[in-house]
Amino acid sequence: MVTLRLFAHLREIAGTARVELEGETVAEVLSAARARFGDEFASGLQSAAIWHNGETASPADAVKEGDELAIIPPVSGGSGTMAQGMVDSALVAGLVGLLLLIGTNLAPGPAWWAAGLVLLMAVWSVDIAARLEDRGREPVTLGILTAIVVAVISTHVYGGVGLGFSLYISVAVVLAWGVVVSRYRQLTDVAPSVLIALVATSGTGSLMLTRTIYEPDQHAISIFILAVGLAAVVAAILDRVRAPLLDPYSGTALAAVLGSVVGALIWEEDVVGFVLVGLGLALFLVVGRSLGSILRTGRVTLSDSPTGALGLLDGAMFAAALYYPLVSVIF
Repeated sequence: MVTLRLFAHLREIAGTARVELEGETVAEVLSAARARFGDEFASGLQSAAIWHNGETASPADAVKEGDELAIIPPVSGGSGTMAQGMVDSALVAGLVGLLLLIGTNLAPGPAWWAAGLVLLMAVWSVDIAARLEDRGREPVTLGILTAIVVAVISTHVYGGVGLGFSLYISVAVVLAWGVVVSRYRQLTDVAPSVLIALVATSGTGSLMLTRTIYEPDQHAISIFILAVGLAAVVAAILDRVRAPLLDPYSGTALAAVLGSVVGALIWEEDVVGFVLVGLGLALFLVVGRSLGSILRTGRVTLSDSPTGALGLLDGAMFAAALYYPLVSVIF
């Protein structure tokens, strides 16, 4: 038997999100589904994307006992080409996220900063989890959000020890969700959920500690926002306007170094130290963009724009997770 997972209106038509069907190929399984759920279901199936064990599939592909097919209509965001308007809205969403960091960093005290981090990390986590759902996965979204809240509390109360504790908690919370809810026990669902939780919780705690210790004395957070913001804008431009000598990855790296140096000059900080910070951020941003690409699409795409509302900030989230250790080593 092959497990067929249904999404959006196909799930509503069938009255179930999961069904076991027989067949030796994708086409045979889909034929069995049409016979079982009727003409309306068959009509909706024509424009749906088909995923076989997390990879795109064609009707001729062979299936075996225990395989999983996910049928995702265009309405759920799993297929179809993203319109330019959607791309522009993603750019706007990324810029709003950066403005949120700027505003909460300017606010006095740690409360607004902590609230802004939790909000941004939560929205980013939900966005990337939605992309996993588009590919037929079931990320442990509530577990990830719970871990983010625990991270900000433990880091605020216990500092660096709390940050380390939150990393263990993020893994434990996601795994514990699978104990309570049976559908969260698949490795293909749990593994990316744990990874998202680790990035989100460590990013939250890292930026909280950095602001507490290195801001405003060394303007470390202000320079971080400037560097990753400039890198995100440059990457967005290069995603839309291809340059002969720069791609989004190399442009991101150069912008991160430039942003760090400019920030150090503006706030009269240690330029040499922040050149090293910029080099570290350049590496983290490139790795983070690649990681986001894997989570969102199932592969590393070197030329396509990131999918999702906050795909522009994938690199920034990963860089945030490692920023406090980076600054601590250099300064």
